[in-house]
Amino acid sequence: MSNIYELFDNDKIFVLGHRGFSEEYPENTMVSFQACADEEGVDGVELDIHRCKSGELVVCHDFNIKRTTGVDRNVEDMTWDEIKNLDAGSFKDPKFSGARIPLLQELFSSFSDRFCYDIEIKAPKTFGHKAICNDLWQMIQDYKLESSVMVSSFNPVALRRFNRTCWYSVPTADIFCDDDSIPKAVRHGNGRYVSGSSYLKPERSQVTESNLNKWKKPVISWTINTVEEAERILALPYIKGLIGNNPLLIRGVLEALKK
Repeated sequence: MSNIYELFDNDKIFVLGHRGFSEEYPENTMVSFQACADEEGVDGVELDIHRCKSGELVVCHDFNIKRTTGVDRNVEDMTWDEIKNLDAGSFKDPKFSGARIPLLQELFSSFSDRFCYDIEIKAPKTFGHKAICNDLWQMIQDYKLESSVMVSSFNPVALRRFNRTCWYSVPTADIFCDDDSIPKAVRHGNGRYVSGSSYLKPERSQVTESNLNKWKKPVISWTINTVEEAERILALPYIKGLIGNNPLLIRGVLEALKK
């Protein structure tokens, strides 16, 4: 049974699979999440949600799903009936041709509180996130997963909306990186002044001792895919978790540091 509040209450470092176990399996699919559920020492999964045209909460990363399905359309412009049978596994390997894009409720009903969920809200516009925030909070309550979920977003306005919707009862994080695709105003964590988030999710290159001492907030960093980077970041203050494509790599580093 997972409990997200351990993130803040003790010295535990959370090990999270990036879009599931995406190094070995097609990202954000049930087979990828199942691979994390099957491993002891993997505390949770990071995943992304969109609200499709017919209103369902769909688990996938990109706004346009061509990369993973071959269909050149945006999730928000498609109904669930148009999405549900698409092949979302063959892009990784033909042996995964049976993998499909799942709904968030599939994850919740399949895994319940087996692990923690780091749910990234994908928000295509600056404003207008009432529906996805309301639906997400309602689903979390319906499945009684309030203590197993944290919510994050690159969009601080969407995150503020979710915080107000759930009355700040779920841990939330601003995601950011120093990239041209991200508005300059939020590339270095300043979105936290808008969102009211409780922790931060910086890309690994921004995780330095000087930045951490400036932010003075709990940090979960992404995407950590080498032993060297895991060791570097784990030696720093304020670190509460690491997200990696291969969560077993992170688990192995943590186990080695305990010896």
